[in-house]
Amino acid sequence: MIFPHGPIRAFLRPARVRRIALVAILAAAPAPFPIAGAASEHPSEKPADGGSPELRATGMTFVGSRGSTSELVVHSEAATFHPDRDIAHLVDVRAVVTDDDEGDSFEMTCDRAELNIETNDFHAEGHVRGTTADGQRYSAVWVEYDHEAGLLQTTEPVMIVDRTGTFRGNGFRYHVRERKFHLLGGVSVEQNR
Repeated sequence: MIFPHGPIRAFLRPARVRRIALVAILAAAPAPFPIAGAASEHPSEKPADGGSPELRATGMTFVGSRGSTSELVVHSEAATFHPDRDIAHLVDVRAVVTDDDEGDSFEMTCDRAELNIETNDFHAEGHVRGTTADGQRYSAVWVEYDHEAGLLQTTEPVMIVDRTGTFRGNGFRYHVRERKFHLLGGVSVEQNR
């Protein structure tokens, strides 16, 4: 991995780099990265207000994988990193989860997301839209992805559309590895003719 120059280097610890690859692509941003609220030029120091240091960037791509299990690729137009918590807040997001054996598992877009850099879990909200590997399209207010469990879910109203019709429910669970949807109550079906 090629390490970026400047203040971001202090945020990338060798142990973290072994667990997840973080690729930063800056869209016409000047170097070095700005550190929001930093009291000095050193990003590892606490800001003067006692809060955590932040790293803000635009045009970001995150890549995470664990052996041969699903790989997570998340693109966002803007991101704010909180390295002390291993959390990134993302804006205008597109995510793809891929399994080495099966190919794409699902794709998703949303307005905002919170990504746990350590675990590859995320919570997405705002105009969530996505497609599964089998071509089922879903939309919801929010979804959560648990990378370890291979589970994409929501407990808010959802609409799923596939070649057979439109399904609505009070939420869903999509088991990524098994490629199975389960609607959570209040199910209605409109079959295609």
